[in-house]
Amino acid sequence: MQTDMGNSQSRAWNMGTLAKRRRNSKTGESVDILTGADWNEGATSKNSSGVSTISESIGGDDITDWARFRVKVPVQVNLVTDNAIAAIVNSSRSVVVDSSDGYSSNLTTTLGPGVYFLQFSTESSIPSLFTSQLTLTQVS
Repeated sequence: MQTDMGNSQSRAWNMGTLAKRRRNSKTGESVDILTGADWNEGATSKNSSGVSTISESIGGDDITDWARFRVKVPVQVNLVTDNAIAAIVNSSRSVVVDSSDGYSSNLTTTLGPGVYFLQFSTESSIPSLFTSQLTLTQVS
């Protein structure tokens, strides 16, 4: 059975700190933009280019899902979501960017260092899967 994402901002999945890191001199691990416990529940994947994707159930009794992440450096964020209303919210609970109630979105914004939340929601009483892809690029 798959664990469900956090259904409130206070219970949001902790994705960890998302920022570019250096190559590990002991393991030779390649540089990856995403670090920490990113998408640490459910069906997820991450590739070496810094793209993290998720496929998660939403709808019915589970109408909102949340994930929390921190960035230490300014980053450009691209969040592509299908089958859910998406938003990026700052730690003051203000919406930074959202899909304007659209169930398919391609959101791009620049974030400064801080804590942010991804919010996914639906108005459907029928559970369905949504997918989302998060890409972060360090701003110089």
